Amino acid sequence: MSRWARPARPWAPITVALLILGIWWLVAHNGGSGWVQALGDLVFGALVIGILGPAVVLARARVRIVGSPTDSTAGLPVELRLEVSTRLRVRPALPQGNEGFVGASGRRRSSDGHITLLPTERGVHETVTLDIATAAPFALQWWTRRVVLRLPVELHVAPRKGRPESTWSRPHEESGEAIDWAQTTVGQPRAARPYAPGDSRRQVHWRATAHAGELMVRELERPAAQPITVRVTLPPEPAEAERVAGRALGTVVLLLERGASVLLATEERSGHVLMEVADRRSAGRRLARAVAHVDRVSPSFLVVEAQ
Repeated sequence: MSRWARPARPWAPITVALLILGIWWLVAHNGGSGWVQALGDLVFGALVIGILGPAVVLARARVRIVGSPTDSTAGLPVELRLEVSTRLRVRPALPQGNEGFVGASGRRRSSDGHITLLPTERGVHETVTLDIATAAPFALQWWTRRVVLRLPVELHVAPRKGRPESTWSRPHEESGEAIDWAQTTVGQPRAARPYAPGDSRRQVHWRATAHAGELMVRELERPAAQPITVRVTLPPEPAEAERVAGRALGTVVLLLERGASVLLATEERSGHVLMEVADRRSAGRRLARAVAHVDRVSPSFLVVEAQ
């Protein structure tokens, strides 16, 4: 956390106000009667506390994130649960979000509250930057402070699902005729077996299910087809990178819905990664971690290959 608080307004008006109050306090003490001096002391003390007191409250405030999701999508709200020691006005700065008030008004030492982030781009977030502010105790002057808080778990913001790659056929190696992409559901049905997690819904054997009283799937005689590789090379321009990542996600999701086994190739900070993705969530996480490839220039940023 940052240890320094700053006034929400410029320092000049605050300095002038304190100077005028100081002059008035001196005049009241030097030329006024006892009750005027006492009244001047009360007013001067109240105004000084009202102007400078929030800085002390804000410096002693404690904020902690106690609850956050692990996955989201760009453009969708993300709710965080905070634990605060006093009532604060909170505005998310990175990622941006909705401003709101968190915490009880002085009745408890700590309380919970919620804020909403609105990430506009994909990415992985380990921390969140917040602008916290208070005007306690008299609401005469707001003071603000920027803090960087670590999330309990990494937040993966996947890209928006875009239009899938339009090329859904490839030439046959011998005849040259276009054929459909291979799927994992190829082969002649051999028998029915109980459903296992990961089986495609297209393989459900409804007659066997009705006869056995439990969900049954077709067991294929031939092994599954070779997986399809989706290679994603993100351009350095952020807007274009978002578009390419969205198309890649749409392509992967459509291939998975068709029953294909998909390998996703991306560039991450750790290097080149080629790994199978089983669902939209895992694909979204991979694309959230993907970075632009700056060492080479590729004319095509999204390539779908069949083995």
